[in-house]
Amino acid sequence: MPINSEHKFDPSVSRDYEGPVSVYNWQIIHPFQNVKNRVAVEVMPWRGLLSRWRFVLPSDYNGVVEWGIAKPGEHVVKKGVLRPVEHGPTQLVNGPEVVWFGGHKPLSQTLAAIIVFKNPAPHYLAFGIADQPGGPPFSLEGISFVSDNAHFHSDKIEN
Repeated sequence: MPINSEHKFDPSVSRDYEGPVSVYNWQIIHPFQNVKNRVAVEVMPWRGLLSRWRFVLPSDYNGVVEWGIAKPGEHVVKKGVLRPVEHGPTQLVNGPEVVWFGGHKPLSQTLAAIIVFKNPAPHYLAFGIADQPGGPPFSLEGISFVSDNAHFHSDKIEN
């Protein structure tokens, strides 16, 4: 999936890109709030509304700083999630052991789910929607993080 220099999906970066188009609009923010060892991910729909949204992480990852909702691009986490749910660890069918959590308030182009990690980020982060208000996600889309961070950071960034 083509990603531009601001860590945003951009189909114009490569007109030859023939891979699957993301169901969700993923925004990776690094550093988050000028803290070098923090990475945030905002997820929202390209259009329409997403209710009963869920993040899914490896169950052995302990670096979540906070999660909630945010206005895209403002980089402020609001923890007042409507009907929050958290579950796990649980074993995925033919997959890894994970934890999942999220909320009920619909996401839109003006309201994103956001999660903040300590660096290093987990090996992967998945996102999906549930068909029941307190239930697990029924389908997932994910991103993976590499362990070495090769892009430039300003000296003004805090540790």
